[in-house]
Amino acid sequence: MKDLLIWSLEKARKQTLALVENLPENQMCNQSVAGENHPIWILGHLLLGDTYLLSMLKVQELSADFAGLLSKYGPNSKPSPTLEYYDSKHFLVDRLTETGFLRLDAVRQMKNLDQPTPDETLARTQSTIGHHLQMLVFHEGHHCGQLSSWRKLQGLPAVKGIFAS
Repeated sequence: MKDLLIWSLEKARKQTLALVENLPENQMCNQSVAGENHPIWILGHLLLGDTYLLSMLKVQELSADFAGLLSKYGPNSKPSPTLEYYDSKHFLVDRLTETGFLRLDAVRQMKNLDQPTPDETLARTQSTIGHHLQMLVFHEGHHCGQLSSWRKLQGLPAVKGIFAS
């Protein structure tokens, strides 16, 4: 099970990064309709999840910018069409790459995926760390679908699926 989770987390992150790789900074906040989750919001949203996961797994403390990430990319935020409001694509991609490696290393070192999820709110629906990690794979896949749809609506070419490679 652990090997499958590691593989899935790695492939999902590679797909996310492939979907934004060729996007110029000035397109990162384009919205086809108001309120649409645009690429920069999605990258920040995924980073928020990684940052929280790494703190739950005691890999690192919550970053000093966690509150800012939560306000810009959290579940109660609304994607803004203003690029200046967000972190740069380069910053987010670099951080997502780093947190992606850190979470894979953390999972590799785990001895028990059945340990309880330490966050009481998350534990209501994801009772174990294993459940939470599986949800993160699904969550990133969901946002990859949004990025793929966004690309199509923007008239951009499709990106080959990482799972097909």
